[in-house]
Amino acid sequence: MDLFGFEVNVLFLVQDNVVVAYGWHFNKDKARKHLGKIKEYHALGGRIIKSESLEVWLEERLRGVVIGGEKFNLPDIDYTNRKVYERIIEIPRGKMATYSEIARLSGVRFTEMLVTLTRNPFQVLIPCHRLLTNKGTLMGFYPLGTRVKRKLLELEGVSI
Repeated sequence: MDLFGFEVNVLFLVQDNVVVAYGWHFNKDKARKHLGKIKEYHALGGRIIKSESLEVWLEERLRGVVIGGEKFNLPDIDYTNRKVYERIIEIPRGKMATYSEIARLSGVRFTEMLVTLTRNPFQVLIPCHRLLTNKGTLMGFYPLGTRVKRKLLELEGVSI
């Protein structure tokens, strides 16, 4: 799948015909491992599949969030620390927040919030790429790295 100029392997976790998470990586085996960690962390059921039609679905939603500024609607699932994801979804396109702000606003310990972010079931749709350190620098963007994070922010009109 082409993620704004980066070729990534994406796998979907589907439960009752609903995408409940996806995992991606530049390497197919690492994409599967990443999705497995997401599934375990959130205690999700379902089956892992590769699907061209779901890739089209995902690309449309990614463009809506990154280019169009749309807010993603999380499925009605009790994700671990869901309130972290809900806070991040509220960050508008082209705006930034700090990791510390999100931890404080969501009431989740900073270190636990960081783990929650590495298990983001809908990366980019839950726009954790809009998070910076307190010093205003880029940090992480598991599993795709800060190069992809920088590109996403540039597409949103943010210069770092």
